[in-house]
Amino acid sequence: MSKFTINIPCKPYVKRFLELNYGSPVDFTKDKTLYIEFRNKLMRPSTRYNNCYDKLKFDRYSETVSIKITESDFYQYGWDLSITDMVNFNVIIESRAKTFMYIIVGTRLSFGQYLTDCIGYFQQKYDFPETVWPKESMIKDCQRNLNITKNEIVNNISEMIDKITIVKLSEKRTISHKLKKEHESTKF
Repeated sequence: MSKFTINIPCKPYVKRFLELNYGSPVDFTKDKTLYIEFRNKLMRPSTRYNNCYDKLKFDRYSETVSIKITESDFYQYGWDLSITDMVNFNVIIESRAKTFMYIIVGTRLSFGQYLTDCIGYFQQKYDFPETVWPKESMIKDCQRNLNITKNEIVNNISEMIDKITIVKLSEKRTISHKLKKEHESTKF
């Protein structure tokens, strides 16, 4: 373990997402946007909501993740985040983790699978067991925030195939130009 690390509390699925993407200990020094965001929190600590967050119990932040920082940042800016910055950084990573989940689950959902099956696939494929990210929590989150309907891709592909077929049939003079125009003006 590198001596140039910062330990921050986080939710279990945030820790899994970070380790999945950046290893353990987490090393995102090559991820320009994320590392700069993290370094800015070291450079200019915000204490705006420290009193508010101090009163909160960090029960949801049941895991701790070690994050590598460069030696120069360690000596120049320090090795501690304010409570406000810890919470804000967790929100940033949580958003990335949920976006990752939405993309995987949403893609499978749009091909016609059931939501619970899509989430089960995600949990198994990317090793997010119930203890790390409960299925029930993911289902509620997807129901609130995922805007993809079942069979959406299948329906879109079907419409594109219909358009191509009509064009080809018209070129071969199997159907009339009038039918082609009527089909183009009709929205499904």
